[in-house]
Amino acid sequence: MTIRAIAKEANAPLATAHYCFSGKDELMDAAAEAWLKNLSSFSGDVPVHLGLRKAVEQVAEGYWRALEEEPASLLAEIELILWATRNAPVSPLAAKIYPAYEKELGSIFSSAANHSGEKCLIGFPTLVRSFLMIYDGAAIQYMTDPKATDHRSMFFMLVDALLIKAGA
Repeated sequence: MTIRAIAKEANAPLATAHYCFSGKDELMDAAAEAWLKNLSSFSGDVPVHLGLRKAVEQVAEGYWRALEEEPASLLAEIELILWATRNAPVSPLAAKIYPAYEKELGSIFSSAANHSGEKCLIGFPTLVRSFLMIYDGAAIQYMTDPKATDHRSMFFMLVDALLIKAGA
C-alpha cells in the first residue's frame, strides 16, 4: 500500500494526499481515529438501564448489522489493524486500537451492570476482549462466505455463552 494507491482509490490528487498527511503512518492514524469515533454509533443508544445482558446484546446487534450492511468497512478496519500490527515497532497504532474499544465498551458494559445492580463474574476488560474475539472471528468467517452457514446465529450463541460465563 502506498500513498499513491490510496489517493488513486480515493479519486484524489496525489498532491492533496501529501498535503493532508505527512506520510502513510499519519494517514493510517487518521483512519483509525475515524473508526474509533464511529464506535459510538454502535453504542450510543445502548439501554444501560436494562442491564448487562441487554447492553451486550444491543452492541452485538449493532456490530452485526454494520457487518451485513457494510462488510467492506470492516474489512478495511481489519486491514488497518493488520498493517498496524506489522508496523508496530514504527507505528504506535497497534497498541491504540483494541484498548480504545476496551475503554468504550467497558464503560458501557460496566454502566449497564452497575445500573441494574449486577455483578460481572469476569473483569470488564476481559469481557470486552472476549466479545471482540468472538466478533472478529465470526466477522472474518462471514466475510469469506456470507452464505456458507448461519454465521449470525453462531455469533449470538457464542455471545450468549460469554454472558453466561459472566453471570448475566
